[in-house]
Amino acid sequence: MTIDGNGNFIPLTPKFKEINSVLNRVHTKRLEKSQKLFMIDL
Repeated sequence: MTIDGNGNFIPLTPKFKEINSVLNRVHTKRLEKSQKLFMIDL
């Protein structure tokens, strides 16, 4: 199950699994990038 834009629970279909995967990659890349910048600033 996942949550839609209105906050309702909906089944995790292949479409939503793909969307979640993409969002996870974006989030991970941003974290890695911010950590690298933090290390450079030290």
